[in-house]
Amino acid sequence: MTLDYDFLTPDARVLEREVWKVLEERGATIDPRKGDFDDPIAGVVHITFADGVEADVLLAKWKWELEIIKRSERLDVGGSIVPVPITSDLILLKLAAGGPIDLQDVVSLLATNRESLVREVDDKIDQVLPDVSAAWESLKLSTSE
Repeated sequence: MTLDYDFLTPDARVLEREVWKVLEERGATIDPRKGDFDDPIAGVVHITFADGVEADVLLAKWKWELEIIKRSERLDVGGSIVPVPITSDLILLKLAAGGPIDLQDVVSLLATNRESLVREVDDKIDQVLPDVSAAWESLKLSTSE
């Protein structure tokens, strides 16, 4: 699994520099980028904190991403309650991202409770845009042994 912080929000204000002013004043570097029409996400804000920790805030573009946010479980992470996607939804997000590390993360996630996860992803895969069903079928085949 990769060790980084990714956040997903439907709030387009994240692309406005003013939103991040407090973090910049504390030494963070903020790089907001609006996505192009054919990008899988509407935009991303890359944050490098003063201590070197990095995070990406992704701007949701699709209805299926909003559904993932709604289904997220609230977990205590370092004393803060944050919404965290259920594992099958994390797989959908990783498939949509489509990078080599993302796809390897899917393989790793499937190593636990594979049958249940495959069923859950199969039930939702048709909602994902852009279409990731071919990548999903390939990964299912390669991890079925």
